Amino acid sequence: MPESLSKENRRKFEWKRANPFGSLQLFKRYPTIGGLAFSFFLIYLAAQAVQGNWNFFTIYRFGWNEKMVGISLAVVGLLVGVVQGVLTGFTTKKLGNERSVYLGLLLYSLGLVLFAFATEGWMMFVFLIPYCLGGVAGPALQSILAGHVPPTEQGELQGALTSLMSLTTIIGPLIMNNLFYFFTKDNAPVHFPGVSFLLGGIFMLLSTLVAWRVLSREKKTHPELLNVIEGSTESTPGMH
Repeated sequence: MPESLSKENRRKFEWKRANPFGSLQLFKRYPTIGGLAFSFFLIYLAAQAVQGNWNFFTIYRFGWNEKMVGISLAVVGLLVGVVQGVLTGFTTKKLGNERSVYLGLLLYSLGLVLFAFATEGWMMFVFLIPYCLGGVAGPALQSILAGHVPPTEQGELQGALTSLMSLTTIIGPLIMNNLFYFFTKDNAPVHFPGVSFLLGGIFMLLSTLVAWRVLSREKKTHPELLNVIEGSTESTPGMH
């Protein structure tokens, strides 16, 4: 495939940037996006409560078999497809990036907390709706992040965000699965199989607070970024 980035916006290749985690140095050069990157990190860390713990929880809590787990994951895929294909663009166009971030993160958090306290298997399907609707937050936050970085460094930004996502896939399952084990073993101080979902909900709320604090400050100190922060995903990244 031909390179989509124009020649004037391309950067000279450097081996130090070939390191997948070397791209994280971008956050040192642009400290204003460090807080937003942390919010992004918390989103994907919280999501590991579902990605790494869904099968264990539903089998243990509701006695689901492989077929039921498969059906539930198919529903997840369907809902995610609708959100990504239809609702994300509509939401950011109507609400703007900032409010889409807050709305999505609160829906994520609500879904996770509801998972944690579900008492019947059918509830998981209902609670998937607010959780999957939370998917409008990620693209809106990425759009805001992209608006802070010039066109020549868009690729490095995406690499840095991918590195953060990869990091959550390493530490997330360790946290979530060990919590599930600790609170479901016979001698657990409190029997609570939904603990990982609850922690994920807390991470999502923390992500919301971090994003709100950073964006509120930036709107005061960097008014030139108002269009990036409040605008839709149709705004041109890297031009502010």
